[in-house]
Amino acid sequence: MSKYKKTIKDIILIIIIAIAISAIILPRKLNNLDELWNFNFAKNISDGKMPYKDFNMVQTPLLPIISGYLLTILGQEVIVTRIIAIILNTLILFVTYKILEQLNINRYFRYLILIFIYAIYHKYLCLDYNYAVLFIILITIFAEIKRFNKTNNIMEYSFKWNFGLGILVGTSILCKQTTGLILSLVYILYIVILIKNKNDLKQVLKITLTRFLGVCIPIILFIIYLYKYEILTDFMDYAIYGIKTFSNKIPYISLIKYYEISVKILSVILPITLIYTYFKIVIKENKQKDELICTILCAYSVASFVVAFPISDSIHFLIGAFPSIILFLYIVYTKAKKISDEKKTTIKEYTKILVILTTSILLVIWITQLFIYLLNCRQYNNIKHFSFIQFSDENSLKTIGEYILEKEQEGIKVYILDASACVYMIPIDKYNKNYDMFLKGNLGSRGEEGQIEDLKKETNVEVLILKNNYRSNWQNPEKVRSYIINNWIKTGEILHFDIYKPCL
Repeated sequence: MSKYKKTIKDIILIIIIAIAISAIILPRKLNNLDELWNFNFAKNISDGKMPYKDFNMVQTPLLPIISGYLLTILGQEVIVTRIIAIILNTLILFVTYKILEQLNINRYFRYLILIFIYAIYHKYLCLDYNYAVLFIILITIFAEIKRFNKTNNIMEYSFKWNFGLGILVGTSILCKQTTGLILSLVYILYIVILIKNKNDLKQVLKITLTRFLGVCIPIILFIIYLYKYEILTDFMDYAIYGIKTFSNKIPYISLIKYYEISVKILSVILPITLIYTYFKIVIKENKQKDELICTILCAYSVASFVVAFPISDSIHFLIGAFPSIILFLYIVYTKAKKISDEKKTTIKEYTKILVILTTSILLVIWITQLFIYLLNCRQYNNIKHFSFIQFSDENSLKTIGEYILEKEQEGIKVYILDASACVYMIPIDKYNKNYDMFLKGNLGSRGEEGQIEDLKKETNVEVLILKNNYRSNWQNPEKVRSYIINNWIKTGEILHFDIYKPCL
């Protein structure tokens, strides 16, 4: 196939993936707090606020900075961050296809795998720093396998290549420090397991040192950024020391107990795949080409899998498990191909028909969904920053927003001590540090006790607390809520909130 034809096919594939993802993301109702928290990070950057100092967050800020600049250019609307999400997730699936291509998986099987992944992930696709790290992991896997296919030598040394890829890997630390650091360590050190003799040792030392230097570049630039804007202390308080105050977790076993069947099956199969790959392939001394590729996939699968801990819910698990799914499918494909070759049978034509038929049906569905959304989206523009997005309870936003603004005219600040605070604050262009992302682990090193101490100093203030007959977010700081209920005076109610004032 000529380069021109291949490029055209890649462009067509990107367009189809973008349509598929747009048909899911654009029509969604505004009911996901993670989406609003990530939008708020970007909006704060766009407003000129500094991370950690002016607004609370625990991850490193590269994705909000990029999104914030785009909001400045394109407008401070959630629809803009949804478009960014479409671009990011389109690139993730396209890079996945290119990895499958490097793995020499049959073209129609690649398409089938993409459809399979889309079916599992479609309702979880969004703009999230974990997806940003996943994108970097997938590019790294693609680069490693492509170079190995070209050189047939996993330990061939190239300063430019190892250093350049190291810069990219180090950038993941700027998206999420924990996963990024583990990914960087894997990138630098996994090649150590391939040492067989002194010559290998010398080669590996050169490679690991070069990769380490590359990884250090983004870290150094980030430290300069923290010093330049005088936010190093704030960063340490929220992103390093504050993490110890995060006590909530979801055990891994809950994936098997409570989530959909696809998550249940994958949560069992994928750890077994990693264990199998390690003991059957990774620690094996004389590896064939396929086994070396499995080693690369296994290393980065382990690095990615840490996202699933300590919160093992469906979205964290699926994001972390993405490279493991590629590894599992590659192992299954290579074994099935050998059986097929031995029997001199092929299912290529059947796969081609299945892919064409499935894609045609799905394209009709996706385009129909997009058409219906585009036909109706103009009516969803009554709420500032939420234009072109469906929202089920517009009246509650207006009621609480007007109440907060009226109290502000009277010189009284209003805090909403609930995870949903951002829903009401965004449309009125307000941000109250700590209170508008009121979650355990997001309040700095002083945690809930520090928040209580701060509230004790407040005078002209009211707080809104979710009524007892409503369910709070599982990460809600209950100590602070209890302090308010037991020590402040309830003065009224507004919708599903109780209103409290401090005792004079």
